[in-house]
Amino acid sequence: MRAGHFIIFSLSLITLPLFSDSVSAEEIKWQTNLKQAAQQARADDKAMLIQIGASWCGFCHKMDRETYKDPKVIKHVNSCFVPIRVDADENSELVEAIGVAGLPTTVIITPELKIVKKISGYVAAPEMQGHLSKICLVNHEQAAPARKQQPIQKMSQKQVAPEFAFKNICLVSMLDDQELTEGKPEFTSNYRGQTVCFSSKEHKQKFDAEPESYWPAFEGKCRVSQLERNQSVEGDPYAGGVYRERLVFFTSASERDKFTANPGYYLIRK
Repeated sequence: MRAGHFIIFSLSLITLPLFSDSVSAEEIKWQTNLKQAAQQARADDKAMLIQIGASWCGFCHKMDRETYKDPKVIKHVNSCFVPIRVDADENSELVEAIGVAGLPTTVIITPELKIVKKISGYVAAPEMQGHLSKICLVNHEQAAPARKQQPIQKMSQKQVAPEFAFKNICLVSMLDDQELTEGKPEFTSNYRGQTVCFSSKEHKQKFDAEPESYWPAFEGKCRVSQLERNQSVEGDPYAGGVYRERLVFFTSASERDKFTANPGYYLIRK
């Protein structure tokens, strides 16, 4: 029933009853239909978090009461994943395909149905936060209030002479206004060993209040170059964009297009 790390069962055969009561806005938005969840994961470019348990499993209920009630875990799951609950007794084909050895089992699967992580047994909230944060693109504990999510957006091509980090581009203008605006030397901040400049005092203040929210993903390095050529190369803001509320830089427009075509591949791979 298994072929490498790919699940080869038919999604239409799986039934997924809930283990607990209906969710509220402050709870994890568990899905009940795997086929629909997989479609949503592909549409949203999100991995699926599958929690496999059973009505008789004491530690499954313990995770429900404790781990999945933790506010930080809830925020990670709802923002970065399509969460699904599976009753092991009613889905033996899925259990066999995944290779479940015991309950509970937590599985992270890409929209293409590739298993990227499998955790067996009870997982406390702090440990679960660690697992999820490594897969999430956004660090939710430090992220700014939610902005309207948009597909990755290309920027204009006006060039400036580099003097500060990220070719003088104001990170706040790029993320909040989606404009490539040159920063001014009188508005600078030091963060993570680099000096960045901003287009205005207000933008500098925004950055200083929440620097992690504006800092580029992958430390500003090109993720495509890192994974495809094993090269650590500084990305270019002029070949960058905004993806899931984060700045992402690439070495060229063609590298950006590769990422845009399949972001889940580049986000989840180590």
